[in-house]
Amino acid sequence: MMAVGYNAWLVLLSIALAVLDAYVAFSVVGRIAHSRGPAALLWTAFGALAMGSGVWAMHFIGMLALQVAIPLGYDARDTALSGVPVMLATGATLWLLARHTNHARIVLAGSLLGLGIAAMHYMGVRAMEMRPQIGWHAGWQAASLLLAVAGSTAAIGLHRLILCGARRHRWWRRIGSALLLGGTAAGVHYLGMAAVRFPPGAVSLAAEHGLRGLGLALAVSLVSGLLLLLTLGVSLAYRQLQRRTEAMARELGQARDALTWLAYHDELTALPNRANVLDLLGRLLPTAASERFEVAVMFVDLDGFKSINDTLGHEVGDEFLRSVADALRASVRTRDTVARFGGDEFVVVLERFRSEANLVAICRKILALVSRPVQVAGHNVMATPSIGVAMFPRDGSDAASLLRHADLAMYSAKEQGKAGYCFYQPRMSATARDRLVLSAELREALQRGELQVYYQPKVELASRRIVGLEALVRWSHPTRGLLLPKSFVPLAEGSGLAGRLGEVVLQRVVAQLAQWRARGVPLVPVAVNVSLQEIQDGHFVDGLLRTLRDSGLEHGLIEFEITESAAMRNAEHTLRQLRQLEALGFRMAIDDFGTGFSSLSHLRQLPTQSIKIDQSFVQGAAHNPADRDITEAIIALARKLRLSTVAEGIETEAQAAWLREAGCEIGQGFLFVPPLPPERVPALLLAESLQAATL
Repeated sequence: MMAVGYNAWLVLLSIALAVLDAYVAFSVVGRIAHSRGPAALLWTAFGALAMGSGVWAMHFIGMLALQVAIPLGYDARDTALSGVPVMLATGATLWLLARHTNHARIVLAGSLLGLGIAAMHYMGVRAMEMRPQIGWHAGWQAASLLLAVAGSTAAIGLHRLILCGARRHRWWRRIGSALLLGGTAAGVHYLGMAAVRFPPGAVSLAAEHGLRGLGLALAVSLVSGLLLLLTLGVSLAYRQLQRRTEAMARELGQARDALTWLAYHDELTALPNRANVLDLLGRLLPTAASERFEVAVMFVDLDGFKSINDTLGHEVGDEFLRSVADALRASVRTRDTVARFGGDEFVVVLERFRSEANLVAICRKILALVSRPVQVAGHNVMATPSIGVAMFPRDGSDAASLLRHADLAMYSAKEQGKAGYCFYQPRMSATARDRLVLSAELREALQRGELQVYYQPKVELASRRIVGLEALVRWSHPTRGLLLPKSFVPLAEGSGLAGRLGEVVLQRVVAQLAQWRARGVPLVPVAVNVSLQEIQDGHFVDGLLRTLRDSGLEHGLIEFEITESAAMRNAEHTLRQLRQLEALGFRMAIDDFGTGFSSLSHLRQLPTQSIKIDQSFVQGAAHNPADRDITEAIIALARKLRLSTVAEGIETEAQAAWLREAGCEIGQGFLFVPPLPPERVPALLLAESLQAATL
């Protein structure tokens, strides 16, 4: 038997190639596991080619490392065919490992891979074409086959443990499994070669025409190594791309969740929003109908919140709204829903409440908690809620009707004095429809000239002399008769017609004054109410000057009355407008003083000459000491600010005497003269002038 030796460097090279091949194979398993469809098949084919060619290259380099006393060569065809079984076995193994594996599959994969490696080895040995045929040592052959199956199975099992274990030491364990599998492949080869018995005088028929030489071994090593490194690089790049894709998917998922949250929640208070409530009611009401329980919808609006925003700023307003949200949540059960519809509007949805009396108790609790003063940015802030309640199924069968009816009930609560609650009644819908019809008719009335101006004299309390007039609008409705301002002015403000209404009144007053002057009637200043819409209109002053330019009237004959609440809204812009009017010679007064959200520091800056005391204080003074005290305090305040006071709604001599003694200079009311149509005013002013001339 011939002596057998090996080129040590080629042996080391073949073992290194086997370990690298195993490491790449285990990297490819992860790519196959995370791929589906054609991509998984492509990775399997690519991995089988790379790993199979790597094992084959290891085997071929090991064959080239063989040194015997005779020249050796390797038939190219047989050598190439020896790679087929290992590539097929590698592909099947990779496919099995990429799927959910159990012990049976691990053994099957290890057996297939081991047998594929063994088949490759023995087909490769045949490529030497030895004559006479080489012999085999049965023990070493059995050892090589056992090592092939056992080593492959152990390496695959270790790799599966790595994937199931913690990530912390996974990299080192993967190297260990690669060393085990690479060592197995190399061990199978060299154990198999140990089983070869070369008979004396044997020759290799492939020595003349076959593959051989150190250069070929190095070339195969280089090509195989590059292919394995390329496969590893592609695998790592794909894994990095996959990680980035997963990160992007997570970010997109988070963004989608955030957008979904924003679509169904209010960003300021984190409460559910309108869409959320509609979705909730859409799901809740059918259940309530089938299980026969009641659902209540409460519409909550804050009285006076706009004044907070306008005087203290939106940051304070936002903080106050968050405190209101907390108060509403504290007023109901955790299973009930509190939502913000926008602005200062909130909705509460209650299910399975005990009775209407229970709803009344909840309304009172909301009134108590929401009405409490809140300290925000150094300011003591409060606003009272008005609450409207509608119940399913009594007041509506769907979400839209329940919300609409709760809204109507809330407006009814406001009309009854605010800071209260009201349950929906069918008449409210009729009232709302009537209000809508009247609003549309008002728009037409402004075009048809149905609005009239009446004049109520202002009287000096000490002398009973007429010192001015107040212009009061009336609507001569074709079917409803003469309507007072309280019937349609709120409609004008709510429908955006207040500016147009004020413009019509001002034009009528200027034309009337010009007509009276032409007839020789002695003129007194006429007070005209100006709305917030007019003041905030950037063209208000220009339009006013155009109206007066043609008449030639003195600006001092026009006095503008602005309510306290309107003066406090958008305070900086309002102050600029009023100062511009003052510079042009117009007089100004604060109307309904004491009924709004006062800021004395701002009042001090307003260019006004008088304060009008609301008639509710004057008429309530006889029965309520607080109204009397408030009125006297307003008069004292006006005196300190060097402003004159005008008391509205004087109906008795006792009221007139009390006001005069308190220091009020001017009054108006039915005690003196009621509002008069324009044709009756000249006689009154002429008589006043004659009386003054005789004194």
